[in-house]
Amino acid sequence: MEQIIQHQLSLDGMVSVKLVSDKPVEEARMLRFVHGPTLDHARVNCYSTTALSLFYGEVTFPMRGAVEVTCEGWKKMRRLACWRLMKEDGFSVSQVIEFLVNWYFVQTHRMPNYAFIRKLPKPAFSGQLLAGDVMLMEAEWALEKCVMVGG
Repeated sequence: MEQIIQHQLSLDGMVSVKLVSDKPVEEARMLRFVHGPTLDHARVNCYSTTALSLFYGEVTFPMRGAVEVTCEGWKKMRRLACWRLMKEDGFSVSQVIEFLVNWYFVQTHRMPNYAFIRKLPKPAFSGQLLAGDVMLMEAEWALEKCVMVGG
């Protein structure tokens, strides 16, 4: 028996997966949940409880993929490309936006219209055009430390 007891995206753009099993959980098993571009950032913890004879696995990693967002004023849910910024990657916000614009186009066959970020870096400004015709917007609903592209 193996059951996923948690699979969630936090407000700071980190994905957390936890599972319980009646057999030992290996680190390799937990790394299968991790998106390819985030393997270097994954934190895995595997442990057991002697009292219950159960085994647990936990993995946390930055979101780098599609997320579905609904906001007040939008007629429907939107699927956005999301990239959790990590200092150790060394990418600038504009580099991440350029990458996400291309990724979004490959996935949807449409060019995105907007890049959303919770707090704009200096000297960027809301309404600035980047990566072609993608408008940079400050959005309080955006995940912290993340760039989100779509629309």
